[in-house]
Amino acid sequence: MNDSLFEFVPAVFWKVLAATLTVVMLGWIGAMWIFGELKTVDIVGSLISAPILAYLVHLWIVYGREGDLGG
Repeated sequence: MNDSLFEFVPAVFWKVLAATLTVVMLGWIGAMWIFGELKTVDIVGSLISAPILAYLVHLWIVYGREGDLGG
């Protein structure tokens, strides 16, 4: 098994997380503008899913830099 299959690169992750949270904030602003309010569920759901999405995008970027996964 490849030890670097899920390699974590903190510098990439923090940049992606910052970009993801920026998009989340823009989404909240858009929701406030359209619906006039945010529910607690929206905020909690966004704060839970944003780091997960950021980690997946981080893996995508890291693997993109390294080429394919050994094919």
